[in-house]
Amino acid sequence: MTTIPGAFKFSAKLFEFKLTEACTFFEEIDSDPEIDGKMKTGFSNFLESLNLYLDQRCDITSADECRVKIYGSVTLENLAIARANNRYYGKPWFSDVSVRMNIDELFEYTSNKGICYGQVTV
Repeated sequence: MTTIPGAFKFSAKLFEFKLTEACTFFEEIDSDPEIDGKMKTGFSNFLESLNLYLDQRCDITSADECRVKIYGSVTLENLAIARANNRYYGKPWFSDVSVRMNIDELFEYTSNKGICYGQVTV
């Protein structure tokens, strides 16, 4: 299990790829029969979401050396576990989550009193 001091504990790594090779990785993973529909949905939304995030970060100038690591689950500070794994003891397990949004970013999201809901997908 990977640990970031003071933050989260990540389970076994499912995937890792260079960010500059993401399109090739997603094309290969799309034809993999082991990857289920929820994971494919997550992968199809990944680049668009990442681009939105990077557009907000003016301190990132290059993605040449960036690597993406995707884990099957993460244990949060409150000890809750969020899972995004299509093979957890032979069955898929994708956690439902709620996220309290930054008040300054709420205009970008549909929320219920500042809380967004969804299901974790890779």
